[in-house]
Amino acid sequence: MATQGTPEAEFKKLAVSNQNQMMFISFDGSQFIISGRYVRDGWLPSWILFKGPNLMYAINPLGTDTSLLHIVPDYSPEANKRRDNWATGKSELDIAIFRNRLFADSPFFAGNAQGSKGGVHLEFNADQTRIVEASFFSGMIDIWDSSAADGSLKLIKSLSVPGDPSPGQKQHYPHQAVLDPTGRFFVVPDLGGDSLIVIDSKDDAYEIISTKRVPTGVGPRHVAFITNRGTHYLIVVTEFSSEIFLYMVHYMGDLILFQGFERQPTWATRPSNSKSRPAEVVVSRNQRAVYVSNRDTDDETDNIAHFVFDDSDDNVSLQYAGKVSTGGRQPRSFCLSNDPDQEYLFVSNETGRYGLQAYKRDTGVGSINPTPVATMLNRDLNAPGLKGQGPHFVCEM
Repeated sequence: MATQGTPEAEFKKLAVSNQNQMMFISFDGSQFIISGRYVRDGWLPSWILFKGPNLMYAINPLGTDTSLLHIVPDYSPEANKRRDNWATGKSELDIAIFRNRLFADSPFFAGNAQGSKGGVHLEFNADQTRIVEASFFSGMIDIWDSSAADGSLKLIKSLSVPGDPSPGQKQHYPHQAVLDPTGRFFVVPDLGGDSLIVIDSKDDAYEIISTKRVPTGVGPRHVAFITNRGTHYLIVVTEFSSEIFLYMVHYMGDLILFQGFERQPTWATRPSNSKSRPAEVVVSRNQRAVYVSNRDTDDETDNIAHFVFDDSDDNVSLQYAGKVSTGGRQPRSFCLSNDPDQEYLFVSNETGRYGLQAYKRDTGVGSINPTPVATMLNRDLNAPGLKGQGPHFVCEM
């Protein structure tokens, strides 16, 4: 087993996707290498969900299809060439450790299932037999059966969001579905309805049971839970008002309730007239560090903002701690590494110079070293025949 500080511990394999393609990109602690690729026209796999040991689900906001892919060995001539190129100048130890692991797998398309148009997020239930998919462009929430041994999907139902959208919005826009800490409820932020939709999965019902309104016009986009001293909290990032909200979560019988008590800009130095359109929020495993990606800023490059969850003296709050440049623009997706201490933060940029960057992270309070340890140009990540189509998604496999 790899231990912290060894070359094995540094090795990571990422799934990265953009227009027309999904890539496997290997990271050895200092560089990125494209190690596998699947290309298909008319496809935008902008969110990917893994099911071990070798299944992947990918949405397509351009259509109604949700794809199943298998992770398969890749010993094609192209993969062999990549192995040989990478091994040039490497030590025998590095080659022995990394060569096959860097280039062993590629995504292989296994089929589509048809659901609502415009899926943007996928989330498993607790035992990974169901998937909840938020479909932004159709305003629907799909419930999939993912229990088949071969990974194939069966659509169980599609839920429409009740009530009218917010003033100025044409429809509801569910943007994410997140399972709560009890494993029973899914919380769906509705960008167009300024609400948090709650779906109850008890007895496999998957019905909308409540809607929590947030301030009109803020546009809730993504959410994340924090658990501290037995109490649960919900963080909400709003796209239209560029804010981060903190709610306390209460359970009462068959209901989950949200008590709001804090809201602030998604980074402290943002000018009051700037609209940063935050996208993603991620909480570290130790439940202390909170990160938000800010897009369309007035700076030359966009940023990842860092907050610290502070419960000192029972005064629970999110304290702004700083931001780092992403090296590009439109950081729609970022993630923390899967090692126990989550030593790295990986961020993708849809536009700008750098499409993929890796940063070292303080594993305590979570501060990010602003100098990336690895970068990859956007032009080197484009699908064949396309230019300017940077990554929409990144996640460690």
